[in-house]
Amino acid sequence: MPEENAGFVPSVLLPSLLQADGSVRMENGIICVCLDRTGRVTSLVLEASKRETLPEGGLANQFVLFDDVPLYWDAWDVMDYHLETRKPVTQLAQPLKVESPGGLRGSVSFSLRLSERSVITQEVVLDARCPYVRFQTQVDWHEAHKFLKVEFPAWVRSPQATYEIQFGHLQRPTHFNTSWDWARFEVWAHRWMDLAEHGFGLALLNDCKYGASVRRNVLSLSLLGASSPPGLGHPPHPGLPFQEGRGHPGWPTNPHFPCTWRRPGGHPRPPWRCLSPSPSPAVVLETHQTAEAEAGSRPGALVLRLYESHGSSVVTWLQTPIPLREALLCDLLERPAPGWPLPVEGCRLKLSFSPFQILTVRLTLQPVDPRS
Repeated sequence: MPEENAGFVPSVLLPSLLQADGSVRMENGIICVCLDRTGRVTSLVLEASKRETLPEGGLANQFVLFDDVPLYWDAWDVMDYHLETRKPVTQLAQPLKVESPGGLRGSVSFSLRLSERSVITQEVVLDARCPYVRFQTQVDWHEAHKFLKVEFPAWVRSPQATYEIQFGHLQRPTHFNTSWDWARFEVWAHRWMDLAEHGFGLALLNDCKYGASVRRNVLSLSLLGASSPPGLGHPPHPGLPFQEGRGHPGWPTNPHFPCTWRRPGGHPRPPWRCLSPSPSPAVVLETHQTAEAEAGSRPGALVLRLYESHGSSVVTWLQTPIPLREALLCDLLERPAPGWPLPVEGCRLKLSFSPFQILTVRLTLQPVDPRS
């Protein structure tokens, strides 16, 4: 949630009403979103600052269809010349209608026709106290050599955009001044991409797609292809992606499971977590598993993998639910790294990270009373 929204926020949404022209307005005290009868976003305002997110005349949630005819391998290649075949999808199959009028959730739905056989159905959802709009999309897809994307123009000017990748993020230019820039017309991104200038930005989150791009001020997400053999949240936010000590909002949109320790018949202990003395929660506890059994090793060892996600140097404390006996750095095959064991303090372990560093730690836990 943006910092300037830390004051009073309504716990329910204002009613979502269908206007005479078929448009809908939804607001929850944090953001206000307006959609036209074809489901395109015509306005997205951050209420605290009254900042409009879209450029004048811009339409977000615009589905676009491209011809996809690569030179060699259909399912592997996407050629840059496909960008010259852009066709906005505007044919209505079902106009915008209100599904949930308000309260704790407001939602609307609509359908667009891609062709005689293919149809897009989407529900646009705004929840109370939620700083982003969710787009739940289903496509009945019967195309050949077509490429479907969705675009979100932003009233933001920046020479580069930020994309999450595995164990970190990277930045790519939003311009195409050189042939090298032109060749990087799409980025293999993970859960989010972000376009930000000083004091304001816009992110596009997703839980299942990897093709992303930002051309000048337009964020684009690749949704579906139609090759021959082999066969979204959208939140405005203040500042740069990791300012103000926030984790990125793309994380809540993807399922995760808390790790707690519990003996049979005992009470659950506090969850694993990373505590950082700095205001930036840069270190992510990504993976945990039981250590591979080895001759002479103590039973009950755990292996954790952590990484620094912001591109900064960080010292953090790993908080465990029960006391530690020993902690060792190891490689990906769980072989101990040269050097002494890491110093532990009861249930805490101090770790130092350089930018985007990945650490694998093997922990041996103290025996615990099964009745505790």
